Amino acid sequence: ASLKSNSDVLAVDYNYVFDPPATPQLLANAPVGPVSLTLDPATTGDPCNPIVGMIDMPPQSLGSQLDPFMLKLISVAGDAGPNTSAFPTHGTAMAETILRAVSQAAGGSSSVRILPVDVYGASATATSWSVALGIKAAVDNGATVINLSLGGPSDSSILDSVIQQAIAAGIPVYAAAGNEPVSTPTYPAAAPGVIAVTATQGGQLAPYANFGSFVSLALPGASVVYLGGQAYIVQGTSPATAYATGVAAGTKGANCLPWAQIQSAMQQKFAVPK
Repeated sequence: ASLKSNSDVLAVDYNYVFDPPATPQLLANAPVGPVSLTLDPATTGDPCNPIVGMIDMPPQSLGSQLDPFMLKLISVAGDAGPNTSAFPTHGTAMAETILRAVSQAAGGSSSVRILPVDVYGASATATSWSVALGIKAAVDNGATVINLSLGGPSDSSILDSVIQQAIAAGIPVYAAAGNEPVSTPTYPAAAPGVIAVTATQGGQLAPYANFGSFVSLALPGASVVYLGGQAYIVQGTSPATAYATGVAAGTKGANCLPWAQIQSAMQQKFAVPK
């Protein structure tokens, strides 16, 4: 309240906490193999070569075939230190899910790259402030589409403002609708202009997935990812959002269609089940 009344302060806002994302689980009999994708030479600054700003945890190595798609990690939440876990981080799972969708959309070869931005640091949770900083860092470093496989129940005016600046610059923003399941808006998915993604299971709305008028798309909510030759599965609206981002980026890279045209086609193909 004191800061809000200070004439030198433009605006104040609460720093909302986003819950820890779901942890991938071991999978004994994987229905699909590792992602197969070849990197096409990408020309820096070419609008037909999308860069996905992945606002998440730091990804681990995806292996010799997929690591070339990953740009250098940016951290806005401090140094997380070395990751020694044998399990995939949420960032690893989302990066691989994005690239699997890119492969499906682009036919096995693409110029799409991922710019990972760590907004968790050494913490199990992220905040609306770190996510705002992460989006700004992604845009400042060339991201042309944003993936937000995270969210919470509280709306942040500062985060919304940063998102609106990205959207105004022609950068589509995909965000997870939430895993409650309720029709209550999840943020930043419910912020104006954001493409909110919910999850399907067997062609129907997944029993855990949020719904409501703020939701734009519905994609599969389960993704198989690999680390060290072992298969894992991650479920929720987070992988559904990563799928959506990957489909959009892969289509852009393959056909150089306008984002609005890509989104229109996706809304027909991935309509939210009634």
